[in-house]
Amino acid sequence: MNKIIKKSVVVILSLVMCTSLFIGCSSKKTSSNNDKKEITLCEGWNFDTGFFTVLSANNIGSNYGPINYLCNFYETLVNYENGEVVPGLAKSWDISKDGLTYTFHLNEGIKFSDGEDFNAKAVKINLDNIPKLLGQFNGAYGTITTLLKEVNVIDEYTVAVNLTVPYYGALQDFTLLLPMAIMSPNAYNEDGTLSELTKNKTLGTGPYMYDGQKNGETYTFVRNTEYNRQKPDVDVFHVKVIPDNDSKILALRSGEIDAVIGSPNISYDSYKELSEGKKYGVKVSDAIIQTRLMGINLSKKPFDDKAVRLAINYAIDKDEISNSLFYGIEKKADVILNNTLPYCDVNIESYTYDPEKAKKILEDNGWVDNDGDGIREKDGIKLTGEILYTSGTAMIEDLSLSVANYLKDVGISVKTTGMEMMTQFRTIASNEFTMAMQVTNPIPYDPYLFMGRLNTEPLRDNLVAQGLKHINNASEIINKLTSMTDKKEIQETYDYIIKEVNNNGALIPLTNVKGLAIFNKKVIKDYKFFGHPDFPNVANFILK
Repeated sequence: MNKIIKKSVVVILSLVMCTSLFIGCSSKKTSSNNDKKEITLCEGWNFDTGFFTVLSANNIGSNYGPINYLCNFYETLVNYENGEVVPGLAKSWDISKDGLTYTFHLNEGIKFSDGEDFNAKAVKINLDNIPKLLGQFNGAYGTITTLLKEVNVIDEYTVAVNLTVPYYGALQDFTLLLPMAIMSPNAYNEDGTLSELTKNKTLGTGPYMYDGQKNGETYTFVRNTEYNRQKPDVDVFHVKVIPDNDSKILALRSGEIDAVIGSPNISYDSYKELSEGKKYGVKVSDAIIQTRLMGINLSKKPFDDKAVRLAINYAIDKDEISNSLFYGIEKKADVILNNTLPYCDVNIESYTYDPEKAKKILEDNGWVDNDGDGIREKDGIKLTGEILYTSGTAMIEDLSLSVANYLKDVGISVKTTGMEMMTQFRTIASNEFTMAMQVTNPIPYDPYLFMGRLNTEPLRDNLVAQGLKHINNASEIINKLTSMTDKKEIQETYDYIIKEVNNNGALIPLTNVKGLAIFNKKVIKDYKFFGHPDFPNVANFILK
């Protein structure tokens, strides 16, 4: 019996209907730009919250759309490429023996799009103000912002960053576009708050900029006239706001947009269909971006019983989910943190699909179906629960329904409930959940940020923290890890944590997410993923 429940593929509307739905889809170029190379992309969220780099719930609410495009406007001191930290705005760096001081030697001759010079003073202004702007969310996007003690300008192009304690993941945290990308000093008011300029302009050193051009729900971005490094192929790009994924594919088919980038924007049904023709180029990133997982709340009966959690792990057929829902693009995940990540190549015994073993575990621990309704029970408690998932995210509803079907086969009854992202976040934070779908952080945030999210004191992610909730001194272990400097000791701690998370069974890895791209081959010759594979990097498009 096939446990996979798939939505029916949307019927592609005719081009006549496209004309009525998408005004002007026959031409996307303006007369003033006819001599420039242009492409049009799409995004599910708008940019109305602004174009600053410190995106957190206290200043943007739930609209994280701008993060997907930060790489086109802003740069970081160091970059993450192919699993390595490499020079960015800083050409080199030194780390003190005690691990407390990072000295960055900056590239010279770089300007922000507003004409201001990039220098050590500009770096200091950013690093001094980022923690303030994050407010209560300081640490939610990397630990480094919680450890900044003092930033000293050594000379015009040398800046020393002093930490309160050594941090083994500091350098990789400096690669994070959110929140470590550097903005012009004019992005800040004197008191460190964001300038009004950031609402309608990009103020970065990247190859592109925004200067207020918007037509309906389409934003236009142009070359940063101050950018003096390798010239990208694209002169102008547009981003059209299209919330629905099926409508994005319709717009691609009609020629209104030229590409769709990022796995959250593409249904796997559409990807599979378009990959079988010759009109569209399709690409999958080599790098695994993150892991889809389901978390279980240890404080809610009956899931406080480890036997129940172990049975759930054995009850789910990840191979069938991979092949039927994700067409083999997302392979089954055996571990929460992929073993290609730093410190994560740990030998553990993963859970294989074995429904008979799941049933035996439950029966051996007193969970039986006494009344023949298909639901096991013990001491008057039924094996029932609820899987929460984020509404509107590609394939997650189907994934949740599939998992529910597998659990039903071993006598566990769960319903599935879709929620708006922030509603789901609040529900989990308030501990009013039994199970929920989530993903790990995208590279390069993990593994460091994930380790912080396992912490219960302070508690930053109530779902991920379930992974070590069975360990009384979990917070002590995580907090000690943060300031370790000996690589052997760090690795031993990772070995222990990863094995305990696996043995606890509260965080169930499902599939490995990769970056996806679909583009019109008449317009675009090729596209190359970069260090953040799910973010569109316009400079990496090669046009016909």
